[in-house]
Amino acid sequence: MPDRLVFRTLSLFLLLFASAFVAGPAGAQANLTADQIMTKMLNQDAFGWDEAETTVRMTLVEANGARKERIMENLRRRKDGRQQAIVRFRSPAEVAGTAFLMLERDKGESEQHIYLPGLKRTRRIVGREREGSFMGSDFTYADLERGELRGATHKRLADEDISGSKTFMIESTPGKGAAYSKVETWVRQDNFLPLRIRYYDKDGQLLKTLYTKRFKTVEGRPVIVEAQMVNKKTGHSTEFVMDNLRPRKDIPDTAFTPTALEHG
Repeated sequence: MPDRLVFRTLSLFLLLFASAFVAGPAGAQANLTADQIMTKMLNQDAFGWDEAETTVRMTLVEANGARKERIMENLRRRKDGRQQAIVRFRSPAEVAGTAFLMLERDKGESEQHIYLPGLKRTRRIVGREREGSFMGSDFTYADLERGELRGATHKRLADEDISGSKTFMIESTPGKGAAYSKVETWVRQDNFLPLRIRYYDKDGQLLKTLYTKRFKTVEGRPVIVEAQMVNKKTGHSTEFVMDNLRPRKDIPDTAFTPTALEHG
């Protein structure tokens, strides 16, 4: 075989090999099921960072534009594969000292407790209380653990582009007795970050939408540092901005107990 023909044959082989290598992961990703996509998104948990202390500004925005800012300090870690988180409000004075604890359990709902300094007592949040507003925000206590997404039936719809990013679109139907009839999630295909989540009420009407405004990559993992939940029915919205993230490997077990809520 002439040298030129050998060179062309070898070049064509290398080109096809390289194309297959590059296209392989994309093809595999394109074939992911709805359950696989949601599992990747939820396990990654871009709304927080394990083994870390964070400072977050939560701003409540009324329909008329009035704003009320609250500062929170959060501790999070993963213990035996399960999430543990504690939130302490530092300001303003009307909520300072309030603390919230969430402990993920093997099965069923996470265990949640709240300490109210005005009453000087800690109580557990159970049943329909989980559908109530978390500290006046547009998030419910149930939203914080995303349990309804974990236990939902997922269906993959047509992929969509959002602001230039290719996303998987997933329609989730929570189980019986859930607060929402349907949840729609747009998940970035390159890093499984949720860019938008729509929540529908029990009558099937759009209730609220969560928007990811900004994220950063920490140790190869995307972390949402700015987000907004907008309530379509009330015009109220809640903004979250993470101002500080400090990795911590020294968080003691005693920090994640109902008793610890009263001593922050």
